[in-house]
Amino acid sequence: MRNKADISYVLKKSLRNSTKLNQKGLAAKAKVANATVSDNSNGRVATFDKAVNYAKAFEEADENIALNDLTSDFSYSYLGFLKSMDGPLADICTTSELDIFQKMESEERKERKNRAELLIVHSKIRSLDSVERNELKQYVLEFLDEIIVELAIVFSILKIIGMSIQEAMSLKMPEWVAKKYMRG
Repeated sequence: MRNKADISYVLKKSLRNSTKLNQKGLAAKAKVANATVSDNSNGRVATFDKAVNYAKAFEEADENIALNDLTSDFSYSYLGFLKSMDGPLADICTTSELDIFQKMESEERKERKNRAELLIVHSKIRSLDSVERNELKQYVLEFLDEIIVELAIVFSILKIIGMSIQEAMSLKMPEWVAKKYMRG
């Protein structure tokens, strides 16, 4: 886990897309100096605690679109977890256009699926050689391609309905717990 990261791109994007917070308002809500927000917006690394304060400020301002952008980026920048697509393609594609890419990524993964399933079973009874491990690695990497596009679709729809990912997760958690997907 990293304690510091460059969040300038996502912070600028969040401020640009915000209807309720400007740089000065974010500084006030996050309880930091305006110069600190300016520095973090212009490439100076931000501590994890400061990033959390920014996210809380957007959350308190009910800026769900900005909050989604921040939390997706922070999960990767600080924790190394998955984040949604945030490249130029994500900025220009509609939800239905993203679905085209999801289908393409799914097909690429499925081309490797039968072999991956066989290797997974074999791994329970013997050690896989380097070629076989590489085949599984390629399958997983194709899976990640598909997942990041799916996340982009989810965030795109959440943007349309004005809901944060945290709200959506909270609404789904009881069902996931009942299905034994999550502990709660």
